[in-house]
Amino acid sequence: MMKQFLPVLLLAIATPAAAAAPVAPPAAASGTPPKTVLCLNNRDIRTRVTTAADGYFAQTSQGWWRNTGAACSAYAPSRTLVTRSIENRQCRGDLVVVVDLLSRMEFGSCALGDWVRVDAPPPKK
Repeated sequence: MMKQFLPVLLLAIATPAAAAAPVAPPAAASGTPPKTVLCLNNRDIRTRVTTAADGYFAQTSQGWWRNTGAACSAYAPSRTLVTRSIENRQCRGDLVVVVDLLSRMEFGSCALGDWVRVDAPPPKK
């Protein structure tokens, strides 16, 4: 009977010790944003900058982010992006449709990658 009781006793002693182990706070709680994220919420995006040469940049309250998706020749400063997602965010693997604001003509779709924190988008050439 003692052999059956010993594992239960050891588990009962180890459980409170494991629960008391410190856990690192998430990056957002510590005030510093993570360097890479999978998604940005659409509501958080204040400004977008898109160019075929430099890619897609978004500004949030946490600073500027660059999307690491494959190069997209449809990106241009005078065009906007339309996201079609059931969630209100832009995530790795999502498609964005590039549209001209005035004519509403679609120039194609581009796949998004991860979001990497940057200081700012490159200056206009």
